[in-house]
Amino acid sequence: MLDEKKRKTQQHLLNLVKRRSGTTPGFALHVGAGASVSSGVKPAAEMIKEWRTQLYEHAKCEKPIEEWLKQQSWYGDDEEYALLFESLYDEPSQRRNYIEECVKEADPSWGYIYLANTIAHNYFNVVFTTNFDDLLNEACFLYADTKPVVCAHDSAVAGIRLTSTRPKIIKLHGDFLYDNIKNTVDETERLEDNMRNKLRQFCSEYGLVVVGYAGNDRSVMDILDTMLKSPDYLPGGLYWCLRDPNRASKRLQRLLARDRAYWVQIEGFDELMAELHGELKIPLPATISDPYKATTARLNAFTAQKERARHPVITRDIDAMSARVLAFQQAVSKSAALEGQLDDLVAYKFLGQNALAKREYAAAVTYFERAERQGPNDESTQARLFRALWLMERFDDALRKVEARLERQPANRTDLWHAYKTLAFLGRQEDALKVAERLGNSTTIVNTLLSMERWEDALSASDSSFKAPLGDASTVNRANALLHLNRKEEAAALLGELRAKLKGQPYIRACLEAVQGDKVQMLKFLGDAIGQDPMSRLDARRDPDFMEFRDDADFQKLVGLPQVPEPSQ
Repeated sequence: MLDEKKRKTQQHLLNLVKRRSGTTPGFALHVGAGASVSSGVKPAAEMIKEWRTQLYEHAKCEKPIEEWLKQQSWYGDDEEYALLFESLYDEPSQRRNYIEECVKEADPSWGYIYLANTIAHNYFNVVFTTNFDDLLNEACFLYADTKPVVCAHDSAVAGIRLTSTRPKIIKLHGDFLYDNIKNTVDETERLEDNMRNKLRQFCSEYGLVVVGYAGNDRSVMDILDTMLKSPDYLPGGLYWCLRDPNRASKRLQRLLARDRAYWVQIEGFDELMAELHGELKIPLPATISDPYKATTARLNAFTAQKERARHPVITRDIDAMSARVLAFQQAVSKSAALEGQLDDLVAYKFLGQNALAKREYAAAVTYFERAERQGPNDESTQARLFRALWLMERFDDALRKVEARLERQPANRTDLWHAYKTLAFLGRQEDALKVAERLGNSTTIVNTLLSMERWEDALSASDSSFKAPLGDASTVNRANALLHLNRKEEAAALLGELRAKLKGQPYIRACLEAVQGDKVQMLKFLGDAIGQDPMSRLDARRDPDFMEFRDDADFQKLVGLPQVPEPSQ
């Protein structure tokens, strides 16, 4: 456990970062993989779960995976990520290809946008990272009009000067573009001399804030530990930001027991960066605050030629751009043509997401339907449109829409999922089961069979995937089937194990309490879940875990069902 005496508040840390000397930052920043999860990068925990399953399947073991895992020397080890990665991918090029796949679809989250703007205003000038993605560099370039020096190779880092005013991003473990990326235990234990020396050099001038990093790389942790022992390093101290202090590794606990090392509990990377940005009161970059003006300014700069370009391709493309700008200008001047011309430039998806967040569902549907015309194959737009329709309880409209889409692409899994959920909301369980079977998703199949009170079939469907680790929802479903088949001890064991590990998932906890018949706790956790996500209200209406409470007045009131009148005396 971490020492509570070493704990500092988030506000305390923000005040320290804010109080720089003139325009010289007081801290460098270390960013780990946890910061990139909200940007679409697969988290290490998900990779580990995936690799465990792969190795289990390779082993062709008859035992359940839970028993097999407990027999593996690497299971639960601080170095498990590196050990599994090396076991499944033999060569550095193979590991590089895997990393490239993991990061290629990622886009900078709000946290990176805020951080990039904070860097642009020189509250941080040096960022160390063990990440392979380019999210921070992209955010600096795309949103903050800042071009940092990015160093991912040991031979190049020596040339980076401490006095340079240009922001610096130093990738301690390399970049997926190079064969020298560090993933395995042996690789991460060897931090090249130049990287090590540069880390020490900058930490002789700055304090260090760490965020999104679990501290599982011995090479980095050993250097930090050594520096904390000397007054020559980290003059501003070390501040380690954690979402869950209870999950700090023993290695991290030992480090944070050192003098001048502190820990700060945060909600997450995006939230911390948002709070810091707000505390600094710096204006958002024009690309965010006034994107059309920023785009126009870029176009003006891009097309401003001292003379006519001579190459025919260049002149053709400049003419095409000019024609588009002229067409827009003419459209603005003619109100009759205004809406049609502007439609392509309006960020309807953004407006829809904003309306959805504010629970303005009718407006969200309108915006997403327009965004759908702009990008008919954008699955995230589709998902948000269906969510808005469901929350308005326009299930028939949602069904017509998804059936039309399935006529065009009958095997599209996203559309099948929307069809399944819409049919379930409509109470058409037979049809929902057929779609669930087409999806091949055991959880949806079991859930539907439970709703149809086909207990034996539900348990059999659960049995078919029981060797794989059960998810939280699957565990509750299986326990539900067992209870209805009077196999109470097995159900109690499953739910007891789930209860012990369940944290921060109020809807699943409400399902668990409902299956066990605890009305008071069920209502409490379900209320929490609805407060976090209004979809929980609709989900609970159809969820078989709440079947025993469907006629309960308190449950009906909470989920917005018509209340059954009390029988007259």
